[in-house]
Amino acid sequence: MKISIREIGSNGLEANDQFSQASIGFTGQDDLKLILPVDVKAKVERAGNTVLANIHVSSKYSATCGRCLEMVEEYWRKDFLFDFPVERHTEFIELDEDIRQEILLNLPTKVLCQKDCKGLCPGCGVNLNKEECGCKNI
Repeated sequence: MKISIREIGSNGLEANDQFSQASIGFTGQDDLKLILPVDVKAKVERAGNTVLANIHVSSKYSATCGRCLEMVEEYWRKDFLFDFPVERHTEFIELDEDIRQEILLNLPTKVLCQKDCKGLCPGCGVNLNKEECGCKNI
């Protein structure tokens, strides 16, 4: 997302873009998969020698629950604020890499199907969220 400094008016500038799973760095073999492209909405404003970029990102991902191994699909959204110092000769700012890094840092590292997921029985492997275990090995 390349923003021309000259196009930022007194009311700011709004820009929209989408990031694919591949452009963020996901291979499709990752534990967490983006089901939808990441929608990016940017509101860019000039404040003296600084450009402020308010970024809103949203998408939907799928992952395996870290306790019971059930598939989980969740909507995800996050807001970021970036500031870029600009000089007289600065013509544009590039937001893509900063946005990509923030997405990677803010996606969940461990996904649970529910907050109080009971997981799997260590003895027989039954999903304790769905049925009780009669296992005598625990």
